[in-house]
Amino acid sequence: MVTAITLLIWIWAAGETRDSATLYARVGFTTPSNFNVIVGPTEDQQVAISVQGSARSIQRLRAALEEPVRLMTGSNGIPQEAGQHQVSLSEALQGLESFVAGDISVVLTKPAEIEVEIDSMTQLAVPVEALMGDATLGGEAIANPSTATLTLPSRIVALVPDAKVLAEPTKASLAGLDPGRRHVIIVPLRLPRALRPFEDEIRIEPKSVDLAFNLILRTSTSTVQDVPVQIAFAVEEHEDYVISVVEDDRFLSDVVVEGSTDAIARFENEMPKVIAFVVISDDELKEGVIEVPVTLWQLPDGLRVVSAGSESPVATIRISIDRRAE
Repeated sequence: MVTAITLLIWIWAAGETRDSATLYARVGFTTPSNFNVIVGPTEDQQVAISVQGSARSIQRLRAALEEPVRLMTGSNGIPQEAGQHQVSLSEALQGLESFVAGDISVVLTKPAEIEVEIDSMTQLAVPVEALMGDATLGGEAIANPSTATLTLPSRIVALVPDAKVLAEPTKASLAGLDPGRRHVIIVPLRLPRALRPFEDEIRIEPKSVDLAFNLILRTSTSTVQDVPVQIAFAVEEHEDYVISVVEDDRFLSDVVVEGSTDAIARFENEMPKVIAFVVISDDELKEGVIEVPVTLWQLPDGLRVVSAGSESPVATIRISIDRRAE
């Protein structure tokens, strides 16, 4: 009996004997409020922690550190104000319940400090801009509400002085609407291109708006390749000259044709020939190479050319003029 009691006392004493160890943990930072955000570090940091304590407490702590450690701003010596701060890991860890409860002393950590950048969240009222794509409207599209609230880190506000959100109906949402009538549809709000790199840090309220508009016509475009260029003459006396389009300009690529959705559908189904015309006048009838704009297009009724290649709206063609040999 005495031997058993002695053994138990020995085991208990061994567990309570002060010991030292180096433990490893993944440490990250978080904030207690939605109006503060951790800018960096954004990933957990690997930290070596040298501690002293009873063997039993160290063992419990080792098990606890298998999960990432979350250090809260505004506690244990960690600031919560916006800015860059050097955080002492020994001080921050020593105040955690898992260290205090086990009578653990943090001797040192590697690294000793971590730089933490904190930003405050700002609420910004911004206008809602309606983008109607190819739809032709009678008047403007009206969003209700006409403004939205962005909640975003203050550092982003200065990067985009004219912030806004966009309400852009999809083609599918417009496809079934009758022209000539007023419509009201629900459209989700999205960020403009300038703010998209920060979309994970920005909240939009409300998430959608009612968009009211008078739909007159739905338009579409079609791109045509290899459009031939022909010469039309505004002069009668051109037989003495050999006039031709310079080789590289004889065909135009990426010619964008616009019209109603129905007209474009017929155009793409039938694919009639499209021709670009340049007109040579008396004043231009001289030897050499001249540049003349395309002034006429052979197109079905109801369609128009909005651009040709990189040139919009007028393409320029080089014309070679040589006097004919007698």
